[in-house]
Amino acid sequence: NSDSVIYRMIITYGAIRYRYCTLLTNYKLGIQLQLEQFRENDIGTHSVWIPKLGNDSESMTPLTYPQFTHLAFYNSAQQIEQLEFSSSHIQQGTSVQTSVGLWFISIEAYINSILRIACLVTGKSFNKFKGNDLGSRITTLFEILDIDRKPFYAGSFQKLEEFKRYRNELFHDRINDKPLDFHKTSFSGNPMYANQVDVMQASVIALETYQAFRYVIPNIDLMPQIRVTKEDSFFHAATDNLYTEVLRPYFESVLLKHSLTSSVVLDIAVNTLAESQIFDSTEIHIGVKATQDEKFNFTPSKEETSLGRTIFEKMRSTVTFDTSKEFKIANYYRGRIPNPSDL
Repeated sequence: NSDSVIYRMIITYGAIRYRYCTLLTNYKLGIQLQLEQFRENDIGTHSVWIPKLGNDSESMTPLTYPQFTHLAFYNSAQQIEQLEFSSSHIQQGTSVQTSVGLWFISIEAYINSILRIACLVTGKSFNKFKGNDLGSRITTLFEILDIDRKPFYAGSFQKLEEFKRYRNELFHDRINDKPLDFHKTSFSGNPMYANQVDVMQASVIALETYQAFRYVIPNIDLMPQIRVTKEDSFFHAATDNLYTEVLRPYFESVLLKHSLTSSVVLDIAVNTLAESQIFDSTEIHIGVKATQDEKFNFTPSKEETSLGRTIFEKMRSTVTFDTSKEFKIANYYRGRIPNPSDL
């Protein structure tokens, strides 16, 4: 019966008041969810809607690039922050490859999103093109949009091609003793030995790509918008503004603080492409899912915990040494670590 179920809940979860209240509330509401089910919660996602095609999923397509751009921007700022706080040595960032990778993913998602919109409007199947490499998808996009491609291929595309080589070397771990040779960008010849310069170079190429295709749809600005918190609320700012007002001056200020310089070109030099006439008789709207579906109205626990810290500290306590005088290197040997003098 219900009393025994509640009793078992109290025993199982240690009779903690907040946790019990949460479980009881969810129990009374009949809510029993696995974490996997929350993957379907699409609140906050952006979509393009084409009214003339109807009012269902067939008339809409997702815009995925704002999410990746959001992650790329904040991860990049964290890498610059680590450089800022350098004290005994220069901190080159603990996840610069992640930042660079996110900028590339955001570019690819940006091109794919526009291509999906163009396919919807012209009655083509995106599935026919999605398996092609990025360069081929860009070519297809220009063919469908039927706009002049020369301004893009004469400038930004060459940088993007070098970015693609850098990304492939990194993502497929094709590193060897011969470094990559770049002529249009300031990427490291060995992506595993990267720092904040690579992050800024990736952001510049992303911004140039965004700017190039920004206005190809009449009345629509495709520049990704990034969420910025303010007190107990938030607002959205265009990525190019955040680059100009935050990311670039932050990087330049940190270089100045440490008396460092860099050869990476931080100017966004690109021509904006023309509007495509394929949209002339087609109304396009961009919307965001602002409320979540009722099935996801699940009350989390209000109990204040530090479970991860406690678990990690327990693991640390199993390793004993004088931390004020030494550190321990990684051990890839099955037995005793060889003495360097014996090698």
